[in-house]
Amino acid sequence: MSDAEPPRRPLPPTPPTEPLGGARQPRQPIAAEHVVERLPPEPPPRDPWWGNPWSAIVAGIVGAVLGVLVGLAVGNKNKTVTQTQSGGQPAVTRTVTQTQPTVEVRTHTVTTTTTSPAAAESEARLREAERNLRTVEKENEELKKQLEGRGTP
Repeated sequence: MSDAEPPRRPLPPTPPTEPLGGARQPRQPIAAEHVVERLPPEPPPRDPWWGNPWSAIVAGIVGAVLGVLVGLAVGNKNKTVTQTQSGGQPAVTRTVTQTQPTVEVRTHTVTTTTTSPAAAESEARLREAERNLRTVEKENEELKKQLEGRGTP
């Protein structure tokens, strides 16, 4: 049969722990410091580029200089060069002319008119008024001639 182990003896109980160096008094717990958490202060607002007047002044000066340069470049395209010669010789003149292509625009306008009955009536009245005016003018001229012929004093 098999060999069985003999039972072991129980271990003796451990004694309670004792304070080192004598009797100790319990300490008061350390009070935690009261910390108030704060956000960092806001940085000052950034000054926008348009807030500085120097940027506008510099931009104006740069624009004026560029305008002068472009004007000179474009303005000197049509030049007349005159060379004078000494010794009483006539001056030699050379003219450079550049022609630009032109665009021809042709338009055709069609106008149609329609006369309404009211327009026809007013046209008839207009013709009649013109006839009356002519007859009155003729009568007026005749009266002037008669007055001149009498020789009024």
